[in-house]
Amino acid sequence: MKIGYIGLGALGGQLARTFLGKHELHVWDANTTVCSAFAEAGAQVATSAIQLARDCEVILLCLPRSADVHQVVFGPGGLSEGLSAGQLVIDQTSGVPAETHAMALELQQRGVVMIDAAVSASPHIVAEGGATLMVGASDEAYERALPVLRAVTKTIYRCGIRVGDGQAMKMVNNAMNAGVRLGTLEVVAMGRGAGLSLTSMTDLLNKGAARNQTTVKMLPAIAAGKASTNFSLALQIKDVNQAVVLGMQTGVPMPLMNIVRGLLQIGLNTVGKNAQLEDMVTVIESMAGTRFRDDNLQAQAEHAGDVHDVASMKIGFVGLGAMGGSLARRLMQSQHIHVYDTREEVRRQFEREGAVAADDLASLATHCDVIFLCLPNSAAVHDALFSAEGLSRKLAPQSLVIDMTSGDPVQSRRFADRLQKMGMGWVDAPVSGMPDWALAGTIAIMTGGTSQDCARARPALEAISTNIVTCGQVGNGHLIKLVNNAVSSLCRLVTYECAAAGFKYGLSLSTMAEVLAHTSGWSGVSQRALPVLGTEAKSANFQIQLMVKDLRLAANVGMACGAPMMISNAVRTLFETGHNGIGGTANIDDMAHLYEAMAGIKFQQDTTLD
Repeated sequence: MKIGYIGLGALGGQLARTFLGKHELHVWDANTTVCSAFAEAGAQVATSAIQLARDCEVILLCLPRSADVHQVVFGPGGLSEGLSAGQLVIDQTSGVPAETHAMALELQQRGVVMIDAAVSASPHIVAEGGATLMVGASDEAYERALPVLRAVTKTIYRCGIRVGDGQAMKMVNNAMNAGVRLGTLEVVAMGRGAGLSLTSMTDLLNKGAARNQTTVKMLPAIAAGKASTNFSLALQIKDVNQAVVLGMQTGVPMPLMNIVRGLLQIGLNTVGKNAQLEDMVTVIESMAGTRFRDDNLQAQAEHAGDVHDVASMKIGFVGLGAMGGSLARRLMQSQHIHVYDTREEVRRQFEREGAVAADDLASLATHCDVIFLCLPNSAAVHDALFSAEGLSRKLAPQSLVIDMTSGDPVQSRRFADRLQKMGMGWVDAPVSGMPDWALAGTIAIMTGGTSQDCARARPALEAISTNIVTCGQVGNGHLIKLVNNAVSSLCRLVTYECAAAGFKYGLSLSTMAEVLAHTSGWSGVSQRALPVLGTEAKSANFQIQLMVKDLRLAANVGMACGAPMMISNAVRTLFETGHNGIGGTANIDDMAHLYEAMAGIKFQQDTTLD
């Protein structure tokens, strides 16, 4: 088959190379140097777009913008002057769906078939055969194009029957990628400004729902002093602009993406027209007044101090809610423990399961030297420890408190100081994950405290999970939990926001779930939330009011260390809106209803809009 390719830039050039040795390849590009390189590799170089159109059965294009495609196809000396009925044009540009659809209709009047097949992959991934293609085409056109597309990759998703549906899917992906990338960077910058290491944050973020393309690829590259992308910042802005325009055209408010667009534009205006996406790292650092890399940061010893035996510990557990109950039950699989909860029926249930149920905090304290706490907030921790009937009144010197609450790092440090003056130890050890992860022993635990206290706590924590991230000084466990929840919450709302725009445009939720699980816009949240969006099933078990609490704490940390956190604070505002409108006790999955209301839609699985 005679294949023609126009647009031999970094991505287009690599896509064109995939046809060498498989088909007779004809190329055309304004850059004669690039054309010469293809000629040396065995391709035939056309003298014009018209000649290429006359010589080839199938023509593929990969250009910067839809306007460039229109010029190459319909401008003076363009493809249309050489095209004839029966030919196939495949647009691989990250373009505007409506403009591509209009071009396809015009070519259709001449008997020429046009489809779109947007690409998600960097050039080196294309070279390895790992590209993902998102296609919009009729049944007949899709079947005809498949043999050509399979020369590029085996990973091909048909996103709809309309020309432009593939590009719309690419818009959703690119917007999610940009939103999650910038949001993650600004939250991690806050963590660095507050004293956390990049290494510990990267480790923790990659263990749960906050995991995303940026935490997996970009943060480790930053730590190593390497670049993780080779992409023009101007093109990234173009992609986000197109997504924002799609939102405006469909009537879907996109508050987060508008902030992302603004930050990218600030970056381009600051660095210059030749800026790369990688330059946003320096821009975010400058805005937050910090550096991402861990240079000159004192390493924290993970196993410093004496080794302790969990079998010799007398363990108590306070707070048997959804998460606390699961953590306690995990401990009960290997340890004999005492438990306390304000609800008598819960205490009696744990007693039936084999725990020793205490009727009050004082009696629990008299029998235990290691106390776990898992309570709603730091105020509840304060009361449990220091009220008139609190634990500290009866705990013996040398006792250790392990706080698994998602708490306030500032309060944690105050609690630790008070306990230290009483001869007691403190470790903050919040968790990241779901209650069933706690039961399975796979939940992530983040520890902050002195090396001696952390070493003493470790055997008891390992009885719950060996998935432990050491974060440094007292309060850092709670601080890194705020980083984790801020990133996971922004991943959730970016997912809902971009999915709302795609859904109202006409993409099905099942298509978006399938494609986004394997392209650059993915996150741990999107992979869990999209398949159940619009159903009664849940991707999480966490109340909106608890996320609001954590996002407010993160905002306070950002203010204290001078981190702007523009995206994260917008996420907080949206969660506060959900709290007021949907209800604080609702599950965070129900935040999708906020976007339904804003966009005037009702998410439904396997449904497309006319």
